[in-house]
Parts: sequence; structure tokens; C-alpha cells
Amino acid sequence: MENFGELRKKENGLISNFPSETVPLVGHFIPEVGRAMEDEFTVLIERLGYRIDRKRDQKSGLDIIAHFNGEPINPKPPYECTLLKPSFAPNGRIAFSLKRGDFEEGDVDELLKNIEKARGFTEEVYKSIVGASIVTNYTKTEDKLSNLLGKSVYCWDGRRLIFYAVKARSVLELAFKGPLIEKVIEGFSKASYLIQTQTGKDAMLANIVILIDDHDKNFAMGRDNVENILKYIYEKSFKPMVDANRLPVQVAFKFHVLGIADKTMVENVYIEFARKESEHPKVFFSGSPVMFQYGAAPWATLLTSSPWI
Repeated sequence: MENFGELRKKENGLISNFPSETVPLVGHFIPEVGRAMEDEFTVLIERLGYRIDRKRDQKSGLDIIAHFNGEPINPKPPYECTLLKPSFAPNGRIAFSLKRGDFEEGDVDELLKNIEKARGFTEEVYKSIVGASIVTNYTKTEDKLSNLLGKSVYCWDGRRLIFYAVKARSVLELAFKGPLIEKVIEGFSKASYLIQTQTGKDAMLANIVILIDDHDKNFAMGRDNVENILKYIYEKSFKPMVDANRLPVQVAFKFHVLGIADKTMVENVYIEFARKESEHPKVFFSGSPVMFQYGAAPWATLLTSSPWI
């Protein structure tokens, strides 16, 4: 009878010696990891409103080709839902290159060469590629992101992937409660907000998710920024709701800031504004806002569970 301690298991390219716990990884491990990242990234961008045109495309050598549609799927929400294109993304059809680890200059050059090659094909899906994006689980400095942008390459690094995953999760949570739309915050660079509303017999409810998608290392959210955002959303969304329905509106806020923001400052400005009822009649703010900044601790959002009221 074979000694269990000497047993060697061979399956799917994995070899394991139980006593030594040594597991050389061969065979299909790397391709499987690549496919897993491509599959999960596909779910992410589809929930952000993209549609996949090609995936693991051998003809062009491109990982993913996609275009923006504005309606999230996978799954598709039961209520109407309209999103804006992520502000840090090229217009038109995009070619994505996915890197599980870090990447080098040669990887960027390869992406651009593959796009140029694809544009020479006869099919419209290739000819119409106008944007390039390289995706990595690593975090890049603001200067590195800007340097890549100088080559017209948008890098979605680990920090931004978490930020967009949180947006996708927020969309999924809210769009199953009622209609949802994303709107630009005018006068504020790279800022938008999700608004989802529900109407009851005696009042309305509005859930707001503010998204500031700006990695500029010189940007820090200040008191004026917060107050101006709250005033803008009141004028553009809350006041029209009150005027149209003659009902009070209960609102709840979440802030997601890709850069740096002082949580205590944001909470204080929010509470001060909430108490000024004369500036937002019939609009009532619920408690303190939930606020996350991704410039210093992008993973902190994973530590907090804050369901909508």
C-alpha cells in the first residue's frame, strides 16, 4: 500500500508533495489567472455601462475591446438606470490591455502597436478603435498616470479599480430599489453624482452617491467644495422634486473621493448645511454622510458596511 506521506497528486498541472508543502505551479496556471482577471474585469465594466465587442481577441492580440452604452448589465437592474462614461476614460471604442502585475514601457508600446494593427482590418469593430487603456492591479503614482496620458493611454491602476468597483456596487445596490441616473456636477472637475429616488405616500427618499474621479495630487477637497456640491445638488435635483411633488424629501449621502479629503471636515460642512433648513426647504438630511477617500487608503471602503436607510 502506498504511503500517504509519499503521495504525489497530479491534477490540472499541479504537483504537490504533502510533507514539504512545495507546490510547483506549471501548465495552465498563468493562462487561468489571466482569464480570471479578464472575466472579472468584464463584469466590472459591464456594470459601469460598457458593452464588450471582443474578448481575448487572437486576431488583434487585444485583451478586450469595448464601447460605452450607459446602461449597466450583468445583471441588468429592474428599474431604469443611466450612467455617465467614467471621466478617466477615452471616448469611443476602447482597447483594454490587462496586467495582473506591474507593466513596463514595452507593454504600453505593444498595446499601441496592436491597436494600430487592428485599425488596418476591414471590420468596423477594429477600424473604430480610438482609445487605449492599460489596466493593472498595481498602484501608480499620479505623475506616472499623467505621463501615460501624454501618450493617450489611460491607466486604470489598483486604486482606480477599487474606486470603480465601489461605483459599480453602489449602482447595483441602488438600481434595484428604484430609478437611478448619474449626473455631472457642473463647475467641479471630474465630479458626478448618482441619484436614486423612491416616492411614498407622504414623502420621497433620495439616495446620493458623489463620485470625484480626480487623481491630481495637488487636489484636496475643501470646505467650499463640499458646500458648493450640496448647493448644486439641491438646486438641480432636490428643489425640482419638491416643486413637482409637493412632498418633503429625505436624503442620504455618500462621498467617494479618488484623491484626498478630510472626513471630519466633510461631515462638519454637511451637518452645518443640513441645519440651514431655510436654504433647502422641505429637504431633510439624514445624519452624517458616509465618506471615503482613496488617495491614502483605497482599501478602507472594504472595512465599512453602511447599508442605505
